[in-house]
Amino acid sequence: MYVTSASVIVLLLAAAVLLLRLRVRFELAENRRLLFFGLGRSGPELDFARRVWSFKLFGLTVKSGPMKKPDAAAAPKREKTAEVAEKRAAKKPTRIRPWRDVVALIPKCAGALQRYSIDLLKSVVVEELEAEIKAGFEQPDLTGRLFGYYQAALAAAPSVVGRVRYSPDWTGASFAGRARVAVALPLYRLLYRTLVLICRLPLRRLIKVAIGKKRGGQDG
Repeated sequence: MYVTSASVIVLLLAAAVLLLRLRVRFELAENRRLLFFGLGRSGPELDFARRVWSFKLFGLTVKSGPMKKPDAAAAPKREKTAEVAEKRAAKKPTRIRPWRDVVALIPKCAGALQRYSIDLLKSVVVEELEAEIKAGFEQPDLTGRLFGYYQAALAAAPSVVGRVRYSPDWTGASFAGRARVAVALPLYRLLYRTLVLICRLPLRRLIKVAIGKKRGGQDG
């Protein structure tokens, strides 16, 4: 079997892409509120403290600007879109999808999607988790209850909860602290779990229901 150098390069690039991670990073401090989501170290980052957005490429900022409020001029456009949707809804569909067929698919699809969600959660990698929180309520008993929950969680999962340090404030209602959280999902795991989901779903029946049946007749 003859393999060209171009094929090898394509395979290496595909492997490199699959090793990348979908990443979400959140940072909270007194004057710092950052949210980043992207692929690897590339993607948008929102600075809610300074009201600035930026786009990072391999960790370097390539573009930035102020966060804009929703434009009032966009309202007429939304109204026009609603009018078009109403006109489309008024048209009589030429194909029908019996509810009994749709309902029959719900249990199997719901089960597959539930397993898919659980599998994705298990595939998530916690890259960074660090927090220091000092908080309290007006009622000291609520503060004590929260501190008790924290101690119970710390005993159940010390490797994870131990990265979060909580100090109760018995003087009254307050909240202060800082946190840095980064979670990621490798692309190859996302691809694999998605393929497993596709195999679990009743695709033929889903496609048949999506196409529907001819009104007043039967499909062959």
